[in-house]
Amino acid sequence: MSAYTESPRYRRCQAIFDRTYPNFRDAGQRYADRIAAALTEETRLLDVGCGRTSLAADVMQQAQARIGIDLSFSDLQHNTSMHAVAMADAAHLPFPDAHFDLLVSQWVVEHFVEPEAAFTEMARVLRPDGRLVLLTTNANNYIPLVSRLVPDGLQRFMIEKLLRRPSHESFPTTYRANTRRAIQRIASRTGFEVESLEFVGNPFYMAFNVLAFRVAMLYERMTDWRPLNGFKLYIVATLRRI
Repeated sequence: MSAYTESPRYRRCQAIFDRTYPNFRDAGQRYADRIAAALTEETRLLDVGCGRTSLAADVMQQAQARIGIDLSFSDLQHNTSMHAVAMADAAHLPFPDAHFDLLVSQWVVEHFVEPEAAFTEMARVLRPDGRLVLLTTNANNYIPLVSRLVPDGLQRFMIEKLLRRPSHESFPTTYRANTRRAIQRIASRTGFEVESLEFVGNPFYMAFNVLAFRVAMLYERMTDWRPLNGFKLYIVATLRRI
C-alpha cells in the first residue's frame, strides 16, 4: 500500500467502486488466472519484460523454470522471483528455438516500436502449441488517447503530482499492437492465433478527485455494454503458438 492508496479520498473512490462491482476481478488477477490455466509443474516460462516483480509472481512459482528478460539492469538486479535473468529485448531473445512452454508479458507490448519483430521472436522461442499471455493497455481507451496529446513534460508532472509515482518509472509508449484488431493482425502474421482476449476497466487513474472518479465510473458502466466493451483500459489475452 502507498500513501496515495491509503488516503481518505482514494478510499472513498474505492468504496464507490466496490458498491458497483462487488465481485470484480481486476486485470492483474485475470492475467494471473490465465497464466495459472497454462501452467504445469514442468513448464519452462519466460517473462518478457519481467521488471522487479510480476502481478502473477505467486502463480508463476509453480513453473519448473522461470527466466526473465528486461532492458532495465536495475530492475533485473532487484528481481527475486526468477531463477535466472538476462538483459535483452523482445525482438532479440538469447534463447534457442522452441525453448519455452509459456511466455508471459505485462505492461510491455505498448512499448514495442516494431511489434511484428517482437512477436516473431517470441513465437520462435515458444514451442508449438505453447501459450503467450499478455496484459497490456488498450489504445482505444481515453487514458492512452489523452496521453498521446500531452507533452512529455506535462506527463511527468501528472505522473508525479497526480498519481504520486516517480516519472522515471514510466517509459515511452507506441501503442502499435494495442487494439483487438492489431493483436489479431500481428498474431496471424507471426505464428500465433488469438485464443482469448478480454477488455478490463480501471477508473482509478481518476481517483485523484472524487468528481473525476465518478465520471470515470460512468464511463465504466457505459463500456460494460458489449458494443462499447472494447473501450476499456486493459487487454488481457492468450495467444497460442501454431
